[in-house]
Amino acid sequence: MRARDSLKQALRDDFVPTLRAAGFKGTYPTWRLHTGDTVAVVTVLAGQYNEGTYGTFEVMMSVVTPAYKEWLEAKYLRHGWKPRKPGREQVWDGIARMTLTPLNPRDGRHDWTIDSVADAQTAARQMTETLNADQLANLLRLTDPAELLTDLTAITNLPLTKFRDNRWHWDTGRPDALIAHAVLLSDHGGPEFDAACERLERWENPDPHLTGLTRHVADAAQWARARAARLAGERKALTS
Repeated sequence: MRARDSLKQALRDDFVPTLRAAGFKGTYPTWRLHTGDTVAVVTVLAGQYNEGTYGTFEVMMSVVTPAYKEWLEAKYLRHGWKPRKPGREQVWDGIARMTLTPLNPRDGRHDWTIDSVADAQTAARQMTETLNADQLANLLRLTDPAELLTDLTAITNLPLTKFRDNRWHWDTGRPDALIAHAVLLSDHGGPEFDAACERLERWENPDPHLTGLTRHVADAAQWARARAARLAGERKALTS
């Protein structure tokens, strides 16, 4: 039996029922939970070099918010990005992206290696144990906008040397965390939002050769300000 098929079958015993009990819907490899406008996503990713009974797998989780989804669509629209339809959100759309971390990782690795049906059953059991330990609860906690903002505010205030200790993943490191903070705050604006945008506008690129990154950060501040102004105008129109 191919690695993917053996793991898919093994996950049906405990892993999938655990997600179902929490309210997730979907089928292998992706399950989603809609909480208001926020979507929690859990997906199983197969390694690049899987063949036959051998395979490596990791479990990724994320929280997708309307604001961050809008930002990604605006950022990548000129590169052929197609907006995801509701119910089709992927982990890469998330403002918070986390890897399910094995309780006893081998050599610092955050994935599972299988080469038999028995291995798949062991991996599925360990994945379920990890979910139940605290990581699923943490994902569900972050579907609360206030909790998500609290975490994100704390992360952006970390010293640069501590930035990667937060269990979240960022494509381009610290700038993306700062961008995510401003994007999330654009929902309501206010002094904290203005400060987040100003921090982006003052941001200095540590690598001057990455000129595109500097432009990306500046574009994010401009986009977030425009979104906040638009939403403020819409709220004012509703009350007038």
